[in-house]
Amino acid sequence: MLAKRILTAAIGIPILLGALALGGHVWRVLVFLIMAVGLVEFSRISEGRLYLDYIIVSGLSFLALTYSGLDSSLLLLWLVFQFLYYLIRATFSGMQVFSAAHNLLALLYVVVLYSFLVLVQEEFGMVWTVFGLAITWLTDTGAFFGGMRYGKRKLAPTISPKKSVEGAIFGLVTAALTGFIFALLTEGSALFLVFLAIILSVSAQLGDLIESAIKRERSVKDSGSLLPGHGGILDRFDSLALVFPVLFILLRLFS
Repeated sequence: MLAKRILTAAIGIPILLGALALGGHVWRVLVFLIMAVGLVEFSRISEGRLYLDYIIVSGLSFLALTYSGLDSSLLLLWLVFQFLYYLIRATFSGMQVFSAAHNLLALLYVVVLYSFLVLVQEEFGMVWTVFGLAITWLTDTGAFFGGMRYGKRKLAPTISPKKSVEGAIFGLVTAALTGFIFALLTEGSALFLVFLAIILSVSAQLGDLIESAIKRERSVKDSGSLLPGHGGILDRFDSLALVFPVLFILLRLFS
């Protein structure tokens, strides 16, 4: 399992960073493909009960907003539009407004949250995007090896029994060190970058637990099998789903 994880990372990370370095439409297309596969996996978890027309129309309209730059008034109109579309679609599908609410979750969880991979890159640049990716990946690495070596106390036994408090602490420490190294390399504020790294590390671990909770509720082990040793796209990008919205908000507030 570990060998597969390392091999997948060795192939996947250069592809991701290469697309990020090229930027523009290349990065947008890659993020779009990640979303598309993520929605397919979410549909699998939901036992195929997603309204594809709703997901496509609402998802693509939000991507149009993302790629043109978020505007508060347009965002409000989009929220109203997609919610009304959902209510009408669910009502005329057999009055399943409540039971079909996983469509809203699919749209918000996959399309909206993953869109921040584009928003951070286009508004704040490649360096901050790499920072978010590095904090996420190294948090995961630190938590994995720290938990494997020292893990004793369960972090969230009802959600993800294998995760430990010790592993979470190792993840935080690894992230803090990464933030400090970034400060040295970029001549930025060490205090700010370490603070940011810790917040993002917590976000990454929460993102991991949220996806675990979704899978546990649906009684599935992995969201897919696209990435050997990792599972599916949602399994690999679960932490990023929280990290990049939080990074975007913090950069808007403090940069």
